[in-house]
Amino acid sequence: MLGLTGFVVYYFLLRNRSGNQITLDIVGKLRQVAPERMPAQPEKLDPNTLAKLIESDTTLRSKVSEQDFQLLRDALRQQFITSVVVYGLCGVIFLAGIGLYVYVSTRPTPVSISSISAESTDPTAEGLPVDLDGLRVRWSASGDPEDIAVSLEAMDSQRRTSPKTVRSTEAQIVFAPEEYRTILVNREHDGQNRVRAVFQTGKSLYVSPQFAMRVGTTIMAVHIGPTRIKIIGVIDNTAIQNYDFEAKLIVWAAAARQQPAPVTYGGAIKNGHNDFPLAPTLRYDWSTVKLVFLGPDDRRVVRTQLLGF
Repeated sequence: MLGLTGFVVYYFLLRNRSGNQITLDIVGKLRQVAPERMPAQPEKLDPNTLAKLIESDTTLRSKVSEQDFQLLRDALRQQFITSVVVYGLCGVIFLAGIGLYVYVSTRPTPVSISSISAESTDPTAEGLPVDLDGLRVRWSASGDPEDIAVSLEAMDSQRRTSPKTVRSTEAQIVFAPEEYRTILVNREHDGQNRVRAVFQTGKSLYVSPQFAMRVGTTIMAVHIGPTRIKIIGVIDNTAIQNYDFEAKLIVWAAAARQQPAPVTYGGAIKNGHNDFPLAPTLRYDWSTVKLVFLGPDDRRVVRTQLLGF
């Protein structure tokens, strides 16, 4: 803006040089015919001052021809018009600069999403995404806050969850397993699905890097009537075929006229499930029951569940 203003001023000043030349010509003539009537340093007189001097001094006026005086008046008029135009343009440019600054400074800054990450909400997973747990998606947002739509996309099926709306400044959102499990195609033991988070802002689409969603295993202990329990490994409530693992169920029990003591069931489980009979002579305190997974899978992807106790 300053450069443009300077160019305009310079351009109009160049065009106004003719008025200064007329002034110098008249001053030169008056110095020759009436030097005693001229002030000191007359060459520094501008057209307006010279015109007033000639009009107020009849001697000088008589020495200036009508043609020269008319040229001086024309120069004054041109100088006035030039000044009005220059100041007007400078004012317009200044106001335009202010308007542009206000527009830029108050214009909304579109939100931008970055630093996207995903992790399990279960501390057992140690951050590893497992499809048995809630999935917490985190991000960083810049720009003016706005509502954004977040969904999960399975790369193998190209299916997405229903979008969830959240404020961009929240910086995190949690998807329950029921919200995303239907888009996953790999349900095999020790498998995984490639997933990414998708963000839709008011103007842009952002996606996270792909991450592996591990297929979780549930080790379940089921109390089947009063006579037995079953320990079983399942995925989506279906027993895992040919799956060998180790798990133990511990419960406090007491025989007649005996002090309670811990009783253990389980150990090596073959082909995905085993049944264990309960001792009819023991009285079990099922409020103390615990189920422990011992391997061989990564414990971060295994969850235990008690049913019927």
